[in-house]
Amino acid sequence: MPGSPAPVETAPFATFPAEPALPPPRAAQPLAPQGSTRELASLAWPLIVSNLAYTAVGFTDTLYMGRLGVLEVGAVGLASLVLFAVPLLFRGALNTAATFVARSLGAGDPAGIRRWASVFLSLSLVGLPLLLIGPWLLGGALRLLNPGSEILQVAQTYVGIRILELPLMLLGTASLSVMLGLGNTRTPMLLSWMLVGVNAALAGLFVFGFHWGVSGAAWGSVVAVCLQGGLAFWLLLRRYSPQYGRLWFVRPTRTELGSVARISLPAGLTDLADVGAFTTFLGIIARLGPTELAASQIANQFASFGFLPAFALSASTSSLLSRALGAGRPDLAARIGWRGAALSAGLMLVLTLAFLLMPRTLIGLFSRDAKVLDLGASVLGVMAGYQLIDGVGIVLGGRSAGPAIPASGCS
Repeated sequence: MPGSPAPVETAPFATFPAEPALPPPRAAQPLAPQGSTRELASLAWPLIVSNLAYTAVGFTDTLYMGRLGVLEVGAVGLASLVLFAVPLLFRGALNTAATFVARSLGAGDPAGIRRWASVFLSLSLVGLPLLLIGPWLLGGALRLLNPGSEILQVAQTYVGIRILELPLMLLGTASLSVMLGLGNTRTPMLLSWMLVGVNAALAGLFVFGFHWGVSGAAWGSVVAVCLQGGLAFWLLLRRYSPQYGRLWFVRPTRTELGSVARISLPAGLTDLADVGAFTTFLGIIARLGPTELAASQIANQFASFGFLPAFALSASTSSLLSRALGAGRPDLAARIGWRGAALSAGLMLVLTLAFLLMPRTLIGLFSRDAKVLDLGASVLGVMAGYQLIDGVGIVLGGRSAGPAIPASGCS
């Protein structure tokens, strides 16, 4: 699950070593990838580490809540999932910025890179109206799930604070996706682990030092997420504006909005349907009681060790695939897609074996409650049955967005 802010150093850019500068591509010089497994793995591993950072944030919050009680573990887990699901239509759509930018990079089109980056930065401003209607949407979603009065009260407290991060979170999502499209996965990785450190430090201070309880965990996440989003936007402008021209907010044309509607909105709807179904399932579990909800939440934290790296491989595969298509190499794009699926299958196989061989040990890291241990181990056994197929499907589904994207964002 996503996570939270801390004081900014006087020179935050020094924390993130500069990437080797790429000369601005010329329109006549397509930049096709090699398409090797090594190239894909080199692009993917920093993004995998980035996504594992978000898992670490969820782990930290779950561990902290486990010290408060079973009710808090389950309620915060449900609230985090609802908070993740409600803006996912927009977040999923903004993540496709990498595909548009990578297609322009592969075609050697610097004007297209600049334009698409600016278009997606502008679209991220949807976070501002979302901030106004978000409390109504989140409150309505929680009440619709009807988890029980105790769980509902704790969950509403948590999401009422976390809603404040939405504008900078979406701006950061667009900024990081543009970086990925340009082949830069190292900066997102460093920003993600900064998020982990800040969230862990502040949440620990607020929850146990100031005794703010669930509110302290929420405020720690808000600060960390806002810091990450703001820094991602600043680094994008500082690093790439000298190469591609001024990256800033623009008014998208009707043609560009049509392209976004064809490619980005279906991607966002797919993500929303996937997570929405799981959120509904967790809401049903919540009606069984806080113990059942806590066991499910703990198991879900371990499941995220699989699907978040798979999403990272999907994004990396789509980025290279789009560059290949931009360079006019559909044969290379197909090869990249299948290699990405194979890498994802390997990662999921490791997780499947862990779920089958040591489920109680894994659940016991969070809770020693006997019923939570039994229920959580059973849930991990069920999850082991679909991890492999899920990982391959995530990558193959993610790569399908590439072929229909226009070669340039300029009209």
